[in-house]
Amino acid sequence: MLNKILLAAGVFQCCFYNIIAQNPGQHPVYTSEWGHLYRENEKSKDILGIFSTEAPVYVLDSTQTQYKVQVSNGDIGFIDRQPLQKSMRGKKSAGEPAQYFYRGKEGYQCPHFYVQVSELRVRKEPTTESIPVRRAALNELVCIDYVPLYEDGWIYMGDHFHENPEYIQMKYLGTELTYEKVLKDYLAVKGKDREKELAQVGRLRELAWIEDKNLKQALQYWKESNTGIENPKIDIDFELLLADQFAKKPKTEAYEKKVKELNMHFIWKETILFDGKITDAQMKQLQMQKVKDIPNTPECGWEPQYFYRTPNIIIAFEEYKGKVSGSIYKMSFTNGETIVLGNERMDSHYDEKNFVTRFGDMLSARWISSPHEYHIQNGDAGLFIFTFKDGKLFSYECMYYC
Repeated sequence: MLNKILLAAGVFQCCFYNIIAQNPGQHPVYTSEWGHLYRENEKSKDILGIFSTEAPVYVLDSTQTQYKVQVSNGDIGFIDRQPLQKSMRGKKSAGEPAQYFYRGKEGYQCPHFYVQVSELRVRKEPTTESIPVRRAALNELVCIDYVPLYEDGWIYMGDHFHENPEYIQMKYLGTELTYEKVLKDYLAVKGKDREKELAQVGRLRELAWIEDKNLKQALQYWKESNTGIENPKIDIDFELLLADQFAKKPKTEAYEKKVKELNMHFIWKETILFDGKITDAQMKQLQMQKVKDIPNTPECGWEPQYFYRTPNIIIAFEEYKGKVSGSIYKMSFTNGETIVLGNERMDSHYDEKNFVTRFGDMLSARWISSPHEYHIQNGDAGLFIFTFKDGKLFSYECMYYC
């Protein structure tokens, strides 16, 4: 009877019949034991995939021995009947195969693997024709509750209720990469296999930036292996300059002194604004709009009572012991806004290389991400964040640790 229902619904009996997305916000139930997703009910045991303990499933139909379900990546098939739970308890059942559901050294993390390739496109639907929503980072941890066992199968990695769906193919995941392992693999093929050499040195460079160590070595190897190759996306000499600057970072006390000496302030409409000393009266003078709340403001123990804003500036205000003062929360540099650090006046025309040359020994960076994001430590509780697009200053933001 269930096979007739499948055929009547137009579900094709091949490994690609199953690629459909979940409805946003729909709530699943959860398996109590790991098991196999079968293509057909009862008579055939042709396996589509394998699911973990407490995998989310959507029950579509049932028999006395099986449930017809949809799993997280959209695959539809049959599982053996078992107690289904309304909530997750972070448990695994006996015999759950670690080759599919690695739970970390401690054994209690979510089942996971790691992205093995650079700049992997993450799709909105489980198909290569779907819209890319972002690029996954090399070595990014991906939690997995279902593994397709057919060729080119997709896994779901988005939010729990599919309101922001994300999919990648399982074949691009594997065990965690380490710098030491990739270095060994690179040296083994260097000068022997050009294609493998370039692939491994690309991984080496990206891992060095992610881990913020071994930078100079990795970048030098990249330069050696890519000699004579045009790569408009990578300015390796600029990256080596930044690595040299990182190596000069002063110790904590000297670093904090340098930050204080910068005397950071902001200029807008010829008015000088000092962080933490901006007054309510100044904002009214600048004709900024007062608003009660800013969407997506992180709650980090510092909860301003209200904000002033323009399209390019957000200033957060609070009252302390009867004194009302504000701090620059965000600023974009598109309408004459200026930030001053030491003797450097920085606006939308300010060059990224000048920034690195002048302040590189104070910076940490998310270089692999685009646009480039630089951090200056703000005491032990926060960061000043500077973003550059196409080599020019684009935005400033302050952040406090949650």
